[in-house]
Amino acid sequence: MRNKSVGHNISLRTLCEAIKAARLADLPVAKALKALADMPDARAFQLKPDALRRMLLESLPEQYATFLFDQAGYRVEMSLADLAYFARYDEILAELAVSVILYLDKE
Repeated sequence: MRNKSVGHNISLRTLCEAIKAARLADLPVAKALKALADMPDARAFQLKPDALRRMLLESLPEQYATFLFDQAGYRVEMSLADLAYFARYDEILAELAVSVILYLDKE
């Protein structure tokens, strides 16, 4: 199922269940990012900039979410797995990816 408003090719429920099953929120950051980068459901989840911004605003204080999003310069749609891969090498992207993991783990 494709939900254009959120920007993914799999259901959000499926992705949330996969993240919870993998217990990514309980792992150290480096291991969580590697696991997310290798997760097939994360490869199928296309994350648009506006969807990422909404996730950040729902999981972080507004001012910090805006600052983090602006610092990352996230302007193109990419898979969540790609974001996790790049986040392994960039602190700002790592904060974005961890925020997404925590947001999806709560859903």
